[in-house]
Amino acid sequence: MSLEEFVKEHRNAFDHKKMPEVANLDFEVRLKKELHQNTNNLRRLQIIRYLSVAASVALIVTFGYWYQNKQERIEIRDNLVLALEEGETNSSRLEAIYEIEDQFANEKEDQKILNAFFKILKADSDVNSKIAVIDALLKFPDNTKVRNQLIEALSNETEPLVQLKLIKSVAALREQRAKASLKKIIEDEESLPLVKGNASALLAMLNQ
Repeated sequence: MSLEEFVKEHRNAFDHKKMPEVANLDFEVRLKKELHQNTNNLRRLQIIRYLSVAASVALIVTFGYWYQNKQERIEIRDNLVLALEEGETNSSRLEAIYEIEDQFANEKEDQKILNAFFKILKADSDVNSKIAVIDALLKFPDNTKVRNQLIEALSNETEPLVQLKLIKSVAALREQRAKASLKKIIEDEESLPLVKGNASALLAMLNQ
């Protein structure tokens, strides 16, 4: 029985100048119990309020750290992409490619980075840079744009070492659409015998 219900039940006793002794003792016990319960409820509310404030602060700090880290990663990426596009030497461009692989190895493919790699494949870049870019692109075998760019590069590339690397890459991907590019290499009189041999072997495998 709550304190309020007790008072209602003993209303007549409260109307006299002196409350019966038994009722008085019972009333004191119930009053103390009610006050104790209210105190406990107040403490619980204070604890909940404290935990809510602490959780909010932790969330804000975590979000701030995440946002700052994300901005730093974007800045690093942009600087590396710029180094790819404006590298003064082949070695500086190659260094930027390896740095990108180290920094973003475990992250989902970044379109800005991929576009920079695609430009290197298409441009008159040095052999080592192109081979490094091909290795980097092969980490995303399910990316349609990556596959398309490798096939296109195979069709247009004239450097034997890069051609061989592209042929091996297409073989690893088992890309059927590369047949036309392989035939072009085989029919090209300027293609080296080693390149033609690898292209013919891959074409035969794809035709099986």
